[in-house]
This record gives sequence, structure tokens and C-alpha cells, in this order.
Amino acid sequence: MTRQRPVYEVTATREDDWWSIVADLGEREVASQARRLDQVEPMIREAIGLVLDVDEHAFDIEVTPVLLDLSPEAHEAIEIRQRLAELQGRLGEIEPGAVSELREQLTVRDVAELFGITPSRVSQIDRRRT
Repeated sequence: MTRQRPVYEVTATREDDWWSIVADLGEREVASQARRLDQVEPMIREAIGLVLDVDEHAFDIEVTPVLLDLSPEAHEAIEIRQRLAELQGRLGEIEPGAVSELREQLTVRDVAELFGITPSRVSQIDRRRT
């Protein structure tokens, strides 16, 4: 039986020029700060690792940025962009097989039309599969 890694919920709240970071470890919280959002994960990983006396890669974290005073459209745009990134990742996993399958039945131009990409991109994807 494989042992699951702990997952810690982390919130990052923008306060003036800093992100205030708080990790919920269940029995206690660990706090840190960062200038930029891309620095949040490494900063809180280091803090959690020090507090728990474990390697900072021995656990997973889920960071939730808390953005105050944003319009509903701004929140929606962020959510759509995040969902789009997830969909692009999934597309990258299944697209080569789908292109290969379609190429057995259709021309490069027909596949390109179905996918909304150029014929040369279809050829590139199809070559990656072989």
C-alpha cells in the first residue's frame, strides 16, 4: 500500500506590496510572506519544512490567492484562464492520438479544419506520435 503525501492548504493574501502567506497544518498555522505570487510556493514550502523538520518536497500544497476588491469579470477571467490551462494540458495528452487516428481516414487539411489549426501543425503533431 502506498503512503499518501500530506497536502496543506495555503492562502496568499495581498497586503500592500506583499503577499501574506498562511499554511494550515491542521493543529497549527505557518506563516510567511513574498513579494510576488510566483515566490509564494517556495517561501511557504521552506517555512513548512523548517517547522515540521521535513524536506520541503515531502508534501504537497494547494495555494489559493485571495484577491480583494476585484470585479466579477476579473475573477471570472482568472477562473477561465486557469481552466484553459487545465484543458490545454489535457489536450496535449490526447491530441497526438486523435490526430493519428484521424489521419488514417482524412487528409491533413481536413484534420486541420476540424482542429482549427494549420496543416503544418497537424503534420508536426502527427510526427510526434510516430
